[in-house]
Amino acid sequence: MLAAAASERLYWRVRDGPAFSEEVQSVSQPWREAGRTELTTRAVEERLDAYVTALMDALG
Repeated sequence: MLAAAASERLYWRVRDGPAFSEEVQSVSQPWREAGRTELTTRAVEERLDAYVTALMDALG
């Protein structure tokens, strides 16, 4: 069941970020194989960091 309040869903969105951080290489590799060569491991790490930072900033 999806949480009714956006703040309740935020917990799961923030939790997903660190979960992916351990697998950045395995997440970025298929994208590069599909032609997205700009999505290096470092680029994906930076995007993940920016995503989690934006979520945390949304908390105020």
